[in-house]
Amino acid sequence: MVIDKEHYEDKIARLKEREKEMKCLYKVQDIINSNLSVDDFLMEITRHIWGGWQYPNIARVKIIFEGKIYVEPGWAETEWVQSADIVVDDKVCGKIEVYYTEFKRIVRDSQFLPEEQKLLNTIANKIAAYIFNLKVKLTLEILSKEEKEKDKSGINFHGLLADWSDIHWVWRNNMVTRMAEKLNLEAFGVKAMYLIGSVKDATCGPASDIDILIHFDGNGHQRKQLEAWFEGWGLCLSEMNFSKTGYKTDGLIDLHIVTDADIDSKNSFASMIGAVNNGAKLLKKI
Repeated sequence: MVIDKEHYEDKIARLKEREKEMKCLYKVQDIINSNLSVDDFLMEITRHIWGGWQYPNIARVKIIFEGKIYVEPGWAETEWVQSADIVVDDKVCGKIEVYYTEFKRIVRDSQFLPEEQKLLNTIANKIAAYIFNLKVKLTLEILSKEEKEKDKSGINFHGLLADWSDIHWVWRNNMVTRMAEKLNLEAFGVKAMYLIGSVKDATCGPASDIDILIHFDGNGHQRKQLEAWFEGWGLCLSEMNFSKTGYKTDGLIDLHIVTDADIDSKNSFASMIGAVNNGAKLLKKI
């Protein structure tokens, strides 16, 4: 058996980067579980997420939220930066930025890995959810006081909060249903189309992608056409989402393609097809 040493080392390096990203998200969850005030929460995020990036020793974090700036002292901003908007209740309330304080190397057109932008988007989404939940808690406390004072205004705050929490899921779910209706399975060599991720679980926020799983059985030309078809949808939905929330993305669809071989060996996303726990939701099939 011949082992490509360079390919093997590249895979190890990629796995190490994913491990760092997972540890970063675990740290964010620990901060969330601490139940801090907004100011303390955002400062903790700026202090502790740098470890998720490829060059943590030169990574610095800055958060701007509702006009306030959260940053550690002792460093200067540079041209090497990536950012993600913080969207709370359909409004862009701020952004989180990660800087590199010196030059290392360019990957495509940036010093940052594509996966690091996804990581930052995820963190921004978690920040938004945490702050939204604090606002909900405050609203419920106010409502409770009003109820004790026998306020008979007739406003159903509970109903309003439920609608707010569902707004991003409802829109995305409707769009996925429409895509499934219009997808010509035979023309693109598709056996089945599934929904996975936060839209399936009805837990998505304003920054969430739509994760679509495709069981593919076509040729190379059909695959390129299929990817282009979903890319077009993704870019259109991204613009629609931007007009609704102010959140900019390069596309709103995260497409995962699996084959018969993947399903037989239960590789990666293929294992979700037919799974009892966290299984893929069937949308359309031959």
